[in-house]
Parts: sequence; C-alpha cells; structure tokens
Amino acid sequence: MKIKHIFKDPINKLLLLIFIFLLIIGLLLYISEFGKNPDINSLFDAFWWLIVTIATVGYGDIVPRTIIGKIIGIIIIMLGVTLFSLISGSIASLLVEWRIKERKGLGKVKFKNHIVILGWNNHLEKTLEAMNKFINLEDYHIVLVNQADEEDYENFRSRFADLNIKFIHGDFTKENVLKRANISQAKHIIILSDTYGGKSLEECDERTLISILLIRTLNDTAKIYAEVVKEEKAKYVLRAGADDIILGSEFNSVLLSSALLSPAYHMLLREIASLENMRVKLISIPKIFIGKNFKEFFDYIKKEEHAITIGLVSMKKEFTINDFLSSDSSIDNFIRQKFEEAEEDFFDEEKKNDYDLKLNPDDSYIISENDTYAFIIK
Repeated sequence: MKIKHIFKDPINKLLLLIFIFLLIIGLLLYISEFGKNPDINSLFDAFWWLIVTIATVGYGDIVPRTIIGKIIGIIIIMLGVTLFSLISGSIASLLVEWRIKERKGLGKVKFKNHIVILGWNNHLEKTLEAMNKFINLEDYHIVLVNQADEEDYENFRSRFADLNIKFIHGDFTKENVLKRANISQAKHIIILSDTYGGKSLEECDERTLISILLIRTLNDTAKIYAEVVKEEKAKYVLRAGADDIILGSEFNSVLLSSALLSPAYHMLLREIASLENMRVKLISIPKIFIGKNFKEFFDYIKKEEHAITIGLVSMKKEFTINDFLSSDSSIDNFIRQKFEEAEEDFFDEEKKNDYDLKLNPDDSYIISENDTYAFIIK
C-alpha cells in the first residue's frame, strides 16, 4: 500500500502528528538534560521518561533537573492524560474498524495454500459438511467469497464455529474481490453455481466461466472444481481452466468435496453413477436366499454374476419411486431407470410406500422376506 493512501485516514494522520510531537519533545529533553542530569545519558533514557510520564505511571527513577527539562515536564504532565487517551482511543478505533470490516467481509486475507469457495447456494453448507468427512478442515483456512449479507454469513459461520472460516464480500467475477481472497496463493478453489440474491440459473454458468478465466490469470497452479448447471457449458468451463466439473444435482456437495481428497475418489463416484457404463444393477433377490445370511448371497453373486453386492433394498410396503426421486439429475435418472428394469411397478402413483436401504450388511445378516432387491456393481 502506498504511503499517501495510508495517511488519507484521519486517525493515521493524528497518530503521525502525535508521534512527531513526542519525538521533538524527547529530543529537546535529551539536549537540555544531557551532561547536566546523571539520570539521562542517552536518547533511550529521555524517551523512557517521556513514555512513563505520558502513561501517568511516574516511577520517579528519572527526574528533569534543568529549567527547560522541568518546563517540558510540566507540559507533558498537563498533556499526558489527553495524549494517552488520544493514542489508546485511536488504537481502539482501529481495532473496532478492523472488526467491522471483518464481519462485513470488506477485509482481505493473507493465507497461503487455503481453500476458496466462490458463490453461495443451498449446496454450500452440505459441501462444507462433506469436505469435513474427507479431509480435516480444522487444518485448513477456508475463505468464502460471495455477496451474502452480514446476517446470513454470521448464521452460517455459527454452524461451523470450529472451523477457520473467513468471509470476503463481493462479486467473485471481479479481480479486486479475488485479490482480497488472496486467490493467487490458494491451493483448492471450488466454484458453486451462485444463486444468492435471486440470481437465475441462466447466468450461473456464465459467471463461473468468467471467474475461471480471471482466476487462471492470477493462479495457474490451484485446482479448480466447478459446479455447472447446463451440460452443454461443461466443455467451455473445462477449456477455460477448470480441473474438473460437476453437473448440477443433489450429490454435488459430496462430489465437489471428494475431489479435494483425491481425483481418484471423485472418478470412482462418477464411474458408479455413470449412466453410460451401467455398472450398478438392481436385481431381485432369489427366494431361496430368504432365511440365509448375507455372505451366502454375496458369494453367489460374486460367482454367478461376477459382481459385488453393495446393498439390499428392504420393502416395508409398496411405494412409488417418484416420491423420493424429485430431481432431473443424471444420478436420479439412473436410479429411476434401474427400478424401471425391475419387475415391480414402482411408479404406480396409487401405491403408497416405504423402504430401507442397507448398505454393506454384516456377513451374518439374515435375509428376510422384506429384502426383495439388491444393488450390485459389475
């Protein structure tokens, strides 16, 4: 920061004037007392007396002995309380101003190798929760950059009080805002589809694209993971410099967070959820396995289907899949398609339902009549 910018602040000007005044007084005291006062043998002694007197401590270890020194002493004693109040008040004012800027997100950070999350939507809280399961977030500095108001941010931060979270308020498509987040020193950058303040989904991908292009001019080594609303925009986001993209769905928080741990983790989740490869199958459990343990069924599927059983679906009563598949995401469409391949008509809206999904049951788990389907990976 340039010096002329520093002294535009009235408080800084006042502190400078006080410093110059005390410097002159200290020099005058030293000149008038040196060689005549055995207590003052250096500039340090003069300034020591000055500080002790202004602070109204008055140890009495150093006392002016010359006429000029005593006059200076009278002036300092009379002005001491005022000067001390001005100095302490100015410092307190600076601290309060700094605190207000921090709460409003108007400050800046100096972290290195930190995690920056751009944007605000209903995935933000889940993303942080998921991140904390993959990596220990207490070991990281996290910077949120968005246009949320102070109240929303304080409510959000209170739910993650154990994490070191800083807030930068502003439009993350602006360079000065990204610089306040010290984006050039960031290690991981997550870009959410920013819908805060009523922003439409139509402009989310455009803002994501602009921010990536800007980030890459400031930081060409950070890993960038971007949430994309429209599939046709994905290739442009990747070309702009994103390391990976996540298409909009309710699973975004998990997929975005897993990418921080390892790209391989993310690849696994994406491979399992892929509609193109069809690795996950939903099959009926043969009735001969009712009353037998899960290990027997697991071994049977491994031998006959060359697949791994990852979970059982227990039907408590008939239900419609549409009751819990509300999204048009690729993952929801995939699950819907798997149930369509089954014999049961899960999409009959006249049927009411309930179900339980048992992931990786214990080997000794006994399969019951309610355990009618199994998810397998081939």
